Amino acid sequence: MRVLAAILALSPAAAFAEAYHDYGSPEQCGAYEEAAYDRETWFPGGEGGQVSLTDPQPVRGLNAMLFEGTITEEGFSDPAGRVLTLRGPLQSATGTLADEVVVIMTDTGIRILQRCP
Repeated sequence: MRVLAAILALSPAAAFAEAYHDYGSPEQCGAYEEAAYDRETWFPGGEGGQVSLTDPQPVRGLNAMLFEGTITEEGFSDPAGRVLTLRGPLQSATGTLADEVVVIMTDTGIRILQRCP
């Protein structure tokens, strides 16, 4: 975990990134699996590489942004494709499940995250 913190601290954008855990998994906070996101970077936690988010485009009518992603881990600069981010309350048929979640969608799948306490 200390290595991850050091890596994130060295990244200029990561200094402002907030820590997140997968929905329903708060034990990830402060651990290897902890993710980080802001409107400049996305770090999925674990073995995932940091992705720089560029060319932000708002999605009209939604609290969402579409970015071009570039993997910037260990000196590499490889295209990562599009990254769509959404923020808002998580709803179900019975009501609100969480006051706020962040959804990260890439070509590899969808992550539903909650802010670490």
